[in-house]
Amino acid sequence: MNKEPETYEELIRKKRCVDITKYYNVTMEELEQIYNFLANNSDGMVKGNKQSLAMIKGNDVANAVIINSICTNSKIDGLIVSDKSFTIIPHYSPSSSSGSSGFSGGSSNNNNNNNNNNNNNNNR
Repeated sequence: MNKEPETYEELIRKKRCVDITKYYNVTMEELEQIYNFLANNSDGMVKGNKQSLAMIKGNDVANAVIINSICTNSKIDGLIVSDKSFTIIPHYSPSSSSGSSGFSGGSSNNNNNNNNNNNNNNNR
């Protein structure tokens, strides 16, 4: 990564590697390792979770190279980086707003009932 990108693909790969640093604490050596891994493995990907980044060739998860790195952004649960994509896995926290949607539906029903009552009153 110390050399200037010569192709569009190298530029995008470098940008994706730099973007990893927005979410994980990685050293320059680890970033260089990730860049070279993606450059040399067209089917390779880097999968991140809360504690590590795994460099995986195809579906060979058993032989993944693991970089211990803590995710620094609490709004995500991880990421997936390849030469074709950069995907953030957002943090999911169940909300307790499910009760409020019941009230919303209730008011909708009340409006329908009011409209029906108004229509019935107009027909008399």
